[in-house]
Amino acid sequence: MKDNLQDGFTLLELLISLSILSLLSILVINGINTGIIGSHKISKKMESIETLRSLDRIFREKIGALIPIEISDHDGSKVYFSGDKDGITFLAPGESGPQRYAILSDKENIISFSQGVLRKTLHNYKIGPHYFSFFGTLSGEQKARWHQKWKDQTNTPKLIRLSINNVFPITVKPPRYIEAR
Repeated sequence: MKDNLQDGFTLLELLISLSILSLLSILVINGINTGIIGSHKISKKMESIETLRSLDRIFREKIGALIPIEISDHDGSKVYFSGDKDGITFLAPGESGPQRYAILSDKENIISFSQGVLRKTLHNYKIGPHYFSFFGTLSGEQKARWHQKWKDQTNTPKLIRLSINNVFPITVKPPRYIEAR
């Protein structure tokens, strides 16, 4: 009697094995792709958080060093501080005495920290839509409130806020609140 045993695989067994192998490889490749996309998202989020932390630190540092120096002109005494929704200019300690500083926005939503009359750029931050606001009493007002503009005043704002979309605002209290004489 002859045995009808065959060596090897049948075509059906081979096709089933290849189908299972291709399904498993699709799942593995899909998982790797998902991991790569997740890794990129986490990296972008971490970069964004680091940018905001650095911006918060430098903003607090510069506003915290603000010097409310009075200047006098034909309109009377004013404090050298001005700001609007797009930026702030003020005096702070520099290497050889008080220096002019500016924190300004541009159309690409980049905040630039600069110093000096020629505005030497110290730092740039791309953060998305944002604006500045100022809390205090403007000349002729009785009650303190938030303002979008602070210019030619006899006092400094009590609080300065940088509001960034989708992020908690950064609010800083300048070191000294003065009233011009």
